[in-house]
Amino acid sequence: MIKIAICDDEPKFVGTVQTYLETIAEDYHYEMDIQTYFSGETLINDYQTGEKFDLIYLDIEMQKMDGIETAKWIRNNDYYVLIVYISSHDEYLRQLFEAEPFRFIQKPVNFDSFLSVFSQAQKRISQQQNNFYCFKFGKNIIKVLCRDILYFESAGRKVIVHTLHKEYAYYDKLNNIEEQLKDSRFIRIHKAYLVNIDNIEAFQYERVALTDGTILNISEKNRPYIRNEFWKYFKGGK
Repeated sequence: MIKIAICDDEPKFVGTVQTYLETIAEDYHYEMDIQTYFSGETLINDYQTGEKFDLIYLDIEMQKMDGIETAKWIRNNDYYVLIVYISSHDEYLRQLFEAEPFRFIQKPVNFDSFLSVFSQAQKRISQQQNNFYCFKFGKNIIKVLCRDILYFESAGRKVIVHTLHKEYAYYDKLNNIEEQLKDSRFIRIHKAYLVNIDNIEAFQYERVALTDGTILNISEKNRPYIRNEFWKYFKGGK
């Protein structure tokens, strides 16, 4: 089940997006729960009562609270929801990154481009819901959602797994973990750090800031590669 919100102050456009989603659900056999909103305030009101979504289609230009302010509030309260901005203008692009959007769609929206973005979002949601990393911790096997991992840190003969909730230290090599996760969203920024790119909040040429406030240095030799990967990520290349 994919929980989706559409938020736009134009009822006709909301209807178009809803029709696109219902067509995709029927053609590709997806289960969807679609909620519609005509203002940022009503969307936030539902969030405050405990509602959560996997994917939000959010217009930028709305009355009172615009899409950018709405997205900032949502991101502060829900790190994992995918936000797809929709607008007829692209001059907002610099401001949009503050809420870490998944994609930007320009109006008018055609079905093929909408389907392409949805397919990418569905793949990410599926990964978030089903992707685990397992390791031996003492006598136990620990299973952690990959999306909850901030980064792996090499510490002598051990590796420390830093997650959103706690830390684990166990015997392994960072090179082994990097190989296990080579097809996922983890990038090696330093000989001592393997970082979940989904949990990078800000990027500077010499360092990254993670969602929990941790600052990690990028090794000099890795800086061009990390910069390219980071921008490729935000432009939809991963």
